[in-house]
Amino acid sequence: MYGPVIEGKLVRLRPPKPEDAAVMITWFEDLEVTRFIMRRNPPSIGEENTFLENLAKDPNAIQWVVEFQGQPVGTTAIAQIDWKNGSGMTGTIIGDKAVWGKGLARELMQIRATFAFTHLPLRKLKSGYIDGNVASARAQAAAGYHEIGRWQRDQFVEGEWRDLVLTELMREDWEKSRV
Repeated sequence: MYGPVIEGKLVRLRPPKPEDAAVMITWFEDLEVTRFIMRRNPPSIGEENTFLENLAKDPNAIQWVVEFQGQPVGTTAIAQIDWKNGSGMTGTIIGDKAVWGKGLARELMQIRATFAFTHLPLRKLKSGYIDGNVASARAQAAAGYHEIGRWQRDQFVEGEWRDLVLTELMREDWEKSRV
């Protein structure tokens, strides 16, 4: 399903629109953008549209487009939601390199967590990053995620095996950080 509009100071999270697919596929054409994500090859416009249509129907995923200054610059989601056990897997792509380093990922992770813990019955958000992805590590830490383990030599990046660092944000830790 698509998430509601959420306004932050820097970013606006909103439901995807059909015209977003054409912008989104361009992000996958840049090897620097895709260096630390699982997908390496750009999807076709048809594949991206199908992906967005399937997300809209998925009751266990919530997807947003990340806007900065009125332009789509990335996506974020809570996926693989386990309603029984109160957890979901989070992920983010900032595809527009021109906005890297401006604090967008930190803020979107914070407002996504606020939505998850105030509007959904979730008690835990799970995430991770490939070792060496300093920007993701920094944004997750700033949003309150803690490292809980590693899958050693799990992902092949730039000619070497790297650890997948596992992180999570618990509702009670999020609540404590807000006082």
